[in-house]
Amino acid sequence: MDYFIRELTPPEPASARDGEAWRLLERFRDIVNSGYAATYGEGRLLETSRRILADWTMPGPVTSRLFLAFPSGDGRDAGEHPVAAAKLMVSPRDSPTHAYPHVVVDAPARRRGIGTFVAARLEELARADGRTSLQAWVEHPTPGGERVAAPTGHGSVSAADPAARFLWKTGWELGQIERISELRLPVSAESLLAHMEAAAARAGTDYRVLTWEGESSPAHLDDLARLNGDMSVDAPAGELEVDEEHWDAERVAQLERRALASGATFLNAAVLHVPSGRLVAQSMLQLDLDDTTRPAQQDNTLVTSTHRGRRLGMLVKAANLVQLAERYPECTGVFTWNAEENAHMLRVNEALGLVPLAPEGGWQKRLS
Repeated sequence: MDYFIRELTPPEPASARDGEAWRLLERFRDIVNSGYAATYGEGRLLETSRRILADWTMPGPVTSRLFLAFPSGDGRDAGEHPVAAAKLMVSPRDSPTHAYPHVVVDAPARRRGIGTFVAARLEELARADGRTSLQAWVEHPTPGGERVAAPTGHGSVSAADPAARFLWKTGWELGQIERISELRLPVSAESLLAHMEAAAARAGTDYRVLTWEGESSPAHLDDLARLNGDMSVDAPAGELEVDEEHWDAERVAQLERRALASGATFLNAAVLHVPSGRLVAQSMLQLDLDDTTRPAQQDNTLVTSTHRGRRLGMLVKAANLVQLAERYPECTGVFTWNAEENAHMLRVNEALGLVPLAPEGGWQKRLS
């Protein structure tokens, strides 16, 4: 069968929801969510049309192109159903040589060569744009059987996992494994407070915890930018080629505005180093306001290098979980992603009650 790939155009936010642009965006969303279900459980991690549109159209360091693949024609027939969704992302300032493709084939249409067709098209577009390397993060929920270890020696994927087999076959190399972990809520308030108190005692009186929801105070933006910039080079990257990210106060504000425009809220916990007046650690959770019973997503947990070894990572993570329980007690869980070689943060997660859910592979393909 022949296939056709169509690039999507962002719908006008105020336009009628039954228009073609909205219809295609919603079909893109549904295919992506069907892919998430295999790893995270049905309906537990969901994209929304609003978030996709905000990430796609609002200013930020990453720009995206969205595509749908159809079995024939040009996808303009209302009776024609897409068989795959794809995204191609670039970050021109941070990573001028990289492109970041993501492909999800709808479950009933798999094993027909559609993924190969779409991936090849995204690779062509990346080459035409002057990119020399592709990188992708892919969930691998297949359990058991023969395992293939990451080159770091930490973590593995099943040799039978369909996505992993496809990537190996098409010239990709596994560079790193992240552990997807889940915390089922609620958890004991006494347990969280005990973790906070023990971490605060280890940190000492020079450190004070701050928590807030929504946009950060302008007074904190420079410190948050510095923490995120440090994270871009300090976080374990395995064999992946990673460039330093360029962070400033405006980039932090952009990130926050995009999250709010997407219909999410975010909870921050940070540690203030009292003698210097600077923030030296931060942890952020994002939660979709359209259904606050769904699990929150853990964004970066950051501790600046000169203040490590004082349990500040445990302090901010536990403090933010306390804040989540107080503000959104109906939330049913938290998902987080950590490099398998990041033993310290994994120990923090395990102490807080997070359990492994699945591996996620960081893959790279060098374009000749």
